[in-house]
Amino acid sequence: MLRYVLRYAYEHRVQLAKFTLVGITTFGINFLAFHLFYGVAGLDYRVAVSFAYVITVVSHFLLHRFFTFRAGEQQLIHNAGKYLLMLALNYAITVTVAWVVVEVIRISPYFGVIASTGVTALTSFFVMKYFVFGSRRAQWRLS
Repeated sequence: MLRYVLRYAYEHRVQLAKFTLVGITTFGINFLAFHLFYGVAGLDYRVAVSFAYVITVVSHFLLHRFFTFRAGEQQLIHNAGKYLLMLALNYAITVTVAWVVVEVIRISPYFGVIASTGVTALTSFFVMKYFVFGSRRAQWRLS
């Protein structure tokens, strides 16, 4: 199994690197927006997480569509509908992780933003590659 994972990572190394770069960039946008809403404006952490999430979505979608997955030729409506499904899942994960961090573990909501980013990053690459921006060109070749 490890051999297949390493082979997959090697074959898709450029796309994985782009995914990581976009992820770091959008994390920065998300964290800064959260800080502005929570730390500066004093909004409740749940509202701040939600507003930051919405702001981050636009840059995340466009960067991955054009830069990471080079899916600019695909119809926007086709990508956007699938992306919205992924966002619903990621939003549920984000709010749940933030709640667990603040209410259960009882630490700063800033850690909730960091933790939820890590959790959603684990699945987002595959969801975007094979579902959101997937095409006949993007096949998972293990053989």
